[in-house]
Amino acid sequence: MSSCKIPAQAVDVTGDGRWISMHNRYVNEAKTCEPDVIFIGDSIIQQLQFSDLWDKISSLHCLNFGIGGDRVENVLWRLQNGELECSSTVKIIVLFVGTNNYNSKAEEIVEGIEECIQVIRKKLGHCHIVIPTLLPRGQTPNKLRDLNNEVNTLLLKKFRTPIDSKPELEQNIHIVEIHNNIIQSDGTISHYLLHDYLHLTNAGYTKIFTPVYEKLCELLNKVI
Repeated sequence: MSSCKIPAQAVDVTGDGRWISMHNRYVNEAKTCEPDVIFIGDSIIQQLQFSDLWDKISSLHCLNFGIGGDRVENVLWRLQNGELECSSTVKIIVLFVGTNNYNSKAEEIVEGIEECIQVIRKKLGHCHIVIPTLLPRGQTPNKLRDLNNEVNTLLLKKFRTPIDSKPELEQNIHIVEIHNNIIQSDGTISHYLLHDYLHLTNAGYTKIFTPVYEKLCELLNKVI
């Protein structure tokens, strides 16, 4: 079985227990808050809450369950261990993970994401699931850019079909393409968008994650 489908706690390489402490905090927030939207994923999600765009997003009654460095199997473990034990108010889960699985195959990453979707379905029924595409990384072309692009191609092929043609469990899954218009004509990425060629600047979040915010507004207007 692909390691991406096997739930796993993150390795505590620093010895300070931060990962499990953050998870425990998120479990408590899930139990005590009444969010409409939960963002869950890696550092791209975690740092979103420090951007200007988050001021708009948070007005939609959102919680941010991002943890830097998380791989698909780490998010899968968190989903299975309390972070979805929340009230029935949750209408949308935003799931963004995969770029840290740099030593996995694209097919394995997608299989892990599908496993995450199944857990969300089991725990929250037919809530909407929004999946932003993975971002390109590295200042210049490299194999990890290629890997993320392969993942995006597979996700789009699987989920970007007419709703009435989808199996019932896939009808509320929405892929939001945020990976386009980042790579410049010479193949490079600007540090004004991704300051370390992986993580987004404030301007980068506004440019790249605004389509996610717009999708949330669209979906919430339909379900409220």
